[in-house]
Amino acid sequence: MSDNTQPTNAASGSNTTRNRRSNKKAASNTGKIIAAVILILLIAVYGGGVYYYSSHFPHNTVINHVKVGEMDTAAAEKAFTDDLASHKISLKEKERTEVIDANDVGTVINVGSQITNLHDSMNPWLWFTNLFGEKKYTVKLDVTYDEAKLKEVVNNLECFKKENVIAPKSAYIKAGDSQFEIVPEVLGNTVKKKALLQLIGTDLSTGITKIDLEKENLYKLPKYYAKDQVVTDALAKANTYASGTITYDFDYTKETLDYNTSKNWVKISKDFKVTLDESKVGDYVEKLGSKYNTMGSSRPFTTAYGSKINVYGGDYGWKIYFDKEKAQLIKELKSGKDVEREPVYSYKARCRKSAKNDIGNSYVEVSISNQEVWLFVNGECKVNSSVVTGDPTKGHQTYTGVYALTYKQRNATLTGPNAGGGSYSSKVSFWMPFNGGQGLHDATWRPSFGGSIYRGNGSHGCVNCPYSTAAVLYKYVEEGFPVIIY
Repeated sequence: MSDNTQPTNAASGSNTTRNRRSNKKAASNTGKIIAAVILILLIAVYGGGVYYYSSHFPHNTVINHVKVGEMDTAAAEKAFTDDLASHKISLKEKERTEVIDANDVGTVINVGSQITNLHDSMNPWLWFTNLFGEKKYTVKLDVTYDEAKLKEVVNNLECFKKENVIAPKSAYIKAGDSQFEIVPEVLGNTVKKKALLQLIGTDLSTGITKIDLEKENLYKLPKYYAKDQVVTDALAKANTYASGTITYDFDYTKETLDYNTSKNWVKISKDFKVTLDESKVGDYVEKLGSKYNTMGSSRPFTTAYGSKINVYGGDYGWKIYFDKEKAQLIKELKSGKDVEREPVYSYKARCRKSAKNDIGNSYVEVSISNQEVWLFVNGECKVNSSVVTGDPTKGHQTYTGVYALTYKQRNATLTGPNAGGGSYSSKVSFWMPFNGGQGLHDATWRPSFGGSIYRGNGSHGCVNCPYSTAAVLYKYVEEGFPVIIY
C-alpha cells in the first residue's frame, strides 16, 4: 500500500508549482499592461495640455489682477478691455476710502501686443506647474491720461482739504511741573501729493485697483519719535542738568536754586542736543552778587558817639567771584547732585549778621571831623585817642569808606612825594595799611594830635596816631580787620 501511493504525491506537488508560476506570469503581464495604459493616458493628457496651452493661458494665470486662466489671447485681451473700461482706483486712507475713476481723468488704455507677448513667453511644456496655485504677472499697458485733470481730481480729494489735514509733529521735550518730559509725536495724516500722483499714474498702467496709503508710505511722518534713542538720551541729560538743588549759605539766610529756576537754563535744540545756557547762569550769579555783595555798598553804622550814619565805599565786605562761581555752578548743575555751600568769594568780610551788617563788633573807627580813632574788640573799646588825618588843603585827604586791613608790619619806612616837590621818608614802628598807601601808624615826630591840625599840617593821607595808640591797635588788628573812616 505504501509503495503504491508515493509516486502519486510527487506528481501532485509538481503540478502545483507549475500552476503557481503560471499565475505569477499572468499577473505580471496584467500589471505591465495596466502601467502601459496609464503611461499612454498620461502622455496623451500631457500632450493634450501642451497642445491646448500653446494657444491658451495656463490654469490659475492672473495678469494685472485679471484672471485669464484657460483663455486664449483674444479672450484674455477682451477680458482686459472689459475690465479697464470701468477701471477705478480705491484709495484706502486713515480715516476714509476715496475712489478715482479712470474715466474722470481722461484715461485711454490700449491693450496691444502685451498679452500675446506674455503668452508667447510662457513654456507650454510646463503647463502643469500652474495646477498648484496662482501665478501672477504684471504687464505695463499703453496708458495715457490728462495730467491736469488728474491733479484737479486729486486736489479735490477729502484728504487734501485743509480742515481734514493734520500735520505730523516730531516728539519734543518740555519742562513739566517737576521734571522734563517727552511730548509724543503726532503722526498726522498729511499725504505726499507728488508721490500719490506718480503712483496713481503707475497703477493706471498696470490695472491696480487699490492703493493703501499707509502701506505705500504715502503719509508724511515725524522726524523724531518718543522712543528714539536720541530723544530719550536728551531727556535724561536735561533732567540731570535741572535735577540738582544748590543751596547757598549766607550765614544769616540761605538761597536755594532748584528746578523751578534751572529748567529755564536748559536748552534743547531741534536735533536734541542738550546744553546749559551759560549766559543765563551768569545772569543768576550777577543777581546773587547784586543781592548779597556788600563791598562798596552803603551800610548803616552807629558811631562811638551814638549817631546813626550811613557809610559807603571802600574795599571791605563780601564779593562773589563771578567767573569762578559761574564755573563752579555750571559744573554742579551738570552733575545733577544736591549741593550746599557758600558762594565762591573773591573777598570776604569778617562776619555776616544781616544783609547790611557785615562789620560786626570788632573794628577800627576813625572820625575825620572829630580827628579821633577808636578800637572796638568784641564790643569793648580798647583804645580811643586823637589823631591827625590827611591834609585836604594839599590834596592829601584821607578817603572815607569801609576798608579791610591789608596787613600789618613792624618797623617800616614810609616814602612818597611832597605836595610842594621833593619826597619824604618816615620811619614808623607800627604800620597798618588799609587803602593802598594810606594806613594807621605811629607818628612820633608830632608833638600833638587832634583839633584842626590836619588842615594845613595834616598827613599825606594816613591816620597818624600817638605811639601808645598805634601799639594797642597793632596788638589787636589783623589782616581783614574792618577800618571805618567817615
